[in-house]
This record gives sequence, structure tokens and C-alpha cells, in this order.
Amino acid sequence: MPKLTSQALTVAFCRSAKPSLAHGAGGRAPIQTDYPDSDVRGLALRVSPGGRKSWTYRYRDKLTGKQSRVTLGTFDPNADSEPDENGVRALTLSGARVAARQLRGQVDAGVDPAAEIRRKREAVRSQEIRTWAELAATYFTACETGAYRPRRRKKAASTLAGERWIWGKYLKDRIGDDVIGSLTKARVRGILQEVLVLAPSQSNKVRSLLSQMFNYAISEELVEANPVALVQRLTEDKARTRTATNVELRTLWSGLEQRTGLTITRENGEEEKVFISLGVCIAMKLALFTLQRRGEVAQMHLSELNFEHKTWVVPGDKMKGRAEHLVPLSDQAIALIKAALKLHKDRRKGPSQFVFPSPRSSDNSIGPGALSHAMSDLTAALGLENLTLHDTRRTGSTEMAALGVAPYIVSKVIAHTDEDGGAAVTSRHYNLYQYAKEKRDALDLWAKRLETILSQKPIDEGGSLEAA
Repeated sequence: MPKLTSQALTVAFCRSAKPSLAHGAGGRAPIQTDYPDSDVRGLALRVSPGGRKSWTYRYRDKLTGKQSRVTLGTFDPNADSEPDENGVRALTLSGARVAARQLRGQVDAGVDPAAEIRRKREAVRSQEIRTWAELAATYFTACETGAYRPRRRKKAASTLAGERWIWGKYLKDRIGDDVIGSLTKARVRGILQEVLVLAPSQSNKVRSLLSQMFNYAISEELVEANPVALVQRLTEDKARTRTATNVELRTLWSGLEQRTGLTITRENGEEEKVFISLGVCIAMKLALFTLQRRGEVAQMHLSELNFEHKTWVVPGDKMKGRAEHLVPLSDQAIALIKAALKLHKDRRKGPSQFVFPSPRSSDNSIGPGALSHAMSDLTAALGLENLTLHDTRRTGSTEMAALGVAPYIVSKVIAHTDEDGGAAVTSRHYNLYQYAKEKRDALDLWAKRLETILSQKPIDEGGSLEAA
């Protein structure tokens, strides 16, 4: 790992920090890099080869003289600056400095922070766990703190939120008071059959969560076997294949242009007006032209954009695959981004570094859910059955393939990666070429194709397509 001179870290620097490159057998490759902070001795921003950023604190124990390092949490410019009781969470720069100073106080008092963290984790493990409700509480805490890492890394907050929902919806009332070891293979199958009737799409998710909780119980020596492993799935997960027709794309775009005046008829027969903010509409249009995920678009930051080179570099910590992603921007995408930035001057909350800032705070972006809710309301009002924003992403990738774009380049455009196999390992670690030209050509083809489908003229900087 390269030794870098300490500096007074800034939020802007932390956002743009990248791993250093080193020469290896396969050429220059990114390596784990620490950026020390001169304001708080021992604090450093660690950037992984894939672009993931975390805060570390290095110190020397006063009693033993041993040098140790602890992880404070991941870097997040929007996180609450106060660390939790376990000292591990997403932290802003100011929050990381507060946490590091707290640990410095422990070191000065003769306390070893790493040993203290281990003690807390062992306390979690040693709690008396008898029922499934007690196991669930301990399991979720262990996943949140990083004490349990089933895939060698902490679970994402969104993943844990989904698991908590499944536990509360389908499992808590069914097995919460049961003794852990009393759950048999037959009982597991019965639970899955009940869920299959209530919500067929959730049966496999319930099975997965039960299996993970059993594996955690095994790791804590609470049980010796996982009966879920002996129960087959009751249904096969079907890959979603929905794409939008040309008519549906035109209808959707027309709705985004109209934005107001649309209504939804609820189940009780009452009509409800649909309102979608102009910023969210532009974000949805941008998702159509760039074919990137809703979260990546919603959280777009000015530091990620280069208007001169017409590129958007999404940091690895925002990507599903944890790797930095280069997105060439078409002229249409550039026009939409500029249209979104024009809205900033009318903001009551002041300027923001986010392209799509939250209406409540300039320090945050809109959430991915804003795009999903808008899409749900819009498709309901327009009569577009079962069409999601992700389906339009699939539509674009399908159209690019039809236009002759190689499948491998299509996967690079939409940032899909294989999880297994030697070829995937080679691609991740040795083939660092980002296919910028090929991706630009593909996205330009898609932009022209989309304009043809919409049968309208190019986008102006007002963010709308003028009728031909």
C-alpha cells in the first residue's frame, strides 16, 4: 500500500478520491490506498481497488506498544455525523473526525479500541438466545455491526431493510416465540406453503432469510444443522422479461411532458390527482437515455460529471457491483442534466452539489424511491400495465442488441458483471479497459433510436422534446 503525505481532507477530495495505480503482471492496476487526514492524527480515508471508501483509525496501544487499526465505517457525504454505539456506520468527514477523536480519548485513557470493539461483539454473541425473536434481534445487530459477514462484507442497509420487512411480515408471528431448535424441515415447508398462497413472489425470499438465520445460529453454536437446506424451493424465480413497446414509450414520454392533470382511480372508486415534480420528470427522462439504475441517476453529483468530455463517472460505493462505472453522455443526456441544473436557481433551500437535490435539504439528493413512486403513479394514470423504470432499462439494452451492439458492450453500458467463473475474475482484476468509445457509440445509437421511436426533434436545454 502506498504511503501518502497527510493532508487536511475535504468533502470534495473524499468524493473524488481514487485508488493509486501500481505496476503488476497485468499492467497498471488499482491498489488499496490510504489518504491520511492531517487534522486528526491516525484518521485516514481508505479507498479499495474497486473504489469503495471507508474510514480507518490507526493508533498505538499505550500498554503493549502494539500498533492497531480499526474501521470506523464507510464514507457517505450525506450520513449523520454521529457514530453509533458500536462505532461502525456510514460517516461524513466531520463524523469520522468526531469518531476518531473519541477513540483517541480512549487510547489516552489506556483503553484499546480494537479490544473494546471485540468485547462488544463477543457480548452480542454471548447473549442468551432461546427463541427465534431473540435470534432475529441478534442476527440483525450482528449484520449491522459487521460481526457477521456471510459474504465477507457487511450487508447493505437496503438488504437488511428488506430482510427486516420479510421477518416482520411473514415470520415474526409464525415462529417468533418458538425455540430455535424446534423448527423442523416439515414446519419450514409448511411456512413456505403458507407464504406461497399469500404472496408467491415472496416464498423464496422467506426461505433465503430462514436459511441465513440458521447459518448464523450454526456459527454461534446455537444449533448444529440447517433444516432449510433440505427443503427445496416451492417455486422457481422467473427472470423478468417485460419491455416497453414503442407505443408505450411514446405514451410514457407524453405523460412526463404533461406531468400534471393526470388522475388515478383508486380501488374505492375515488379519483386522485397525480403530481410529479419537474426535477423527478427530468431524472426519469435521463434514466431512459443513460439506461442507468434509478439510484445512480437520483444521486448524481456534480463532481461525477465532466461536461467537456461528456462523461459521468459513478463512484464504486454507489454501484451495485462496487466498481467505478464510466457512463458516456449523449447530447440528449447532457441537455437533460443542464435542464435539471437550471432548476437550482429557484430552490428555496439554496444551491446543491447534487443534480437532483432533495426538496427538503441541499445536502441530500432525491431518493431512488421518488422515481419509483412517480413511475408507479404515472403508469397507473396512463394505463401502462405492469411497467417499471427498470423495464425501460431492459428495453434500451434490448434495442441496442437489435441495433448490432455486441452483448458484452451492452453489459458494460448497463454495468452488469458476472459473479462467478475464471473469465469474470480476469475481467474484474486484469481487464481494466473501460470500453469508453464502444459504450459511447452504443449509447449514441440508443439515443437516436429513442428519438426515432418518440418521433420528435432533439432535446433542447429546456429538457423537453419539441414536436416535429
